[in-house]
Amino acid sequence: MTDFSHKQAPQLELSGAALAGDLHAYPGSVELFGQGAHPADVYLVNSGIIKLTRSEANGQAILVDLRFAGALLGAAAVISEKPHPFAAITVTRCALTRWSSQKFRSLLATDTKLADRVREVLSDEVLEHVARISQLTCLPARERLEQLLWQFSARLEPDDLYRRPESRPRLQLPLKHYEVAHLLSITPTYLCRLLNTLEKENVITRTKGWIIITEPSKLWHMQAS
Repeated sequence: MTDFSHKQAPQLELSGAALAGDLHAYPGSVELFGQGAHPADVYLVNSGIIKLTRSEANGQAILVDLRFAGALLGAAAVISEKPHPFAAITVTRCALTRWSSQKFRSLLATDTKLADRVREVLSDEVLEHVARISQLTCLPARERLEQLLWQFSARLEPDDLYRRPESRPRLQLPLKHYEVAHLLSITPTYLCRLLNTLEKENVITRTKGWIIITEPSKLWHMQAS
């Protein structure tokens, strides 16, 4: 979820590879693969939101990150032939292109354009992980929340994002309250306080489960490259 810029997520250029993959629609709350599972498939996110979660031996669990349209899920585990280090679960309705691990490795070996693009996507993920760690450590919680709201308003699909006539984004958070708090590395109580502050300052308004972004320009923050 690290890219909070105005640009849309880069799309993976598949050339003829898309024809070799199966396009599937998934409802929310479907586990695509589990933590520690043998990598059997690779998924390209065409639309929707995926959450990545991880549990440790002491029972603690975290929401590692989110993936949006353009993301490639499971590719690193398939290429390295190692178990998945996290679980991937659909948050919203998702349209995904799926390849078996064997088919994906075969495509990488024969489609040089696809192989180059996959390397770029995986490299971008590494850089984003570093940026996310820095943001969690250095940025104030309010700024992290503002960025997340901006990202949801920019990336949620038309069915989930309703724009009022005056073009103010109106959205329902796709995550549970405690999941948003986990993602921002704050407590649910502090998240409530931050949302109340944004509402008092008229940056957002809330009504019947909707968040209306009154001042969209105040949510976006330029990030260091």
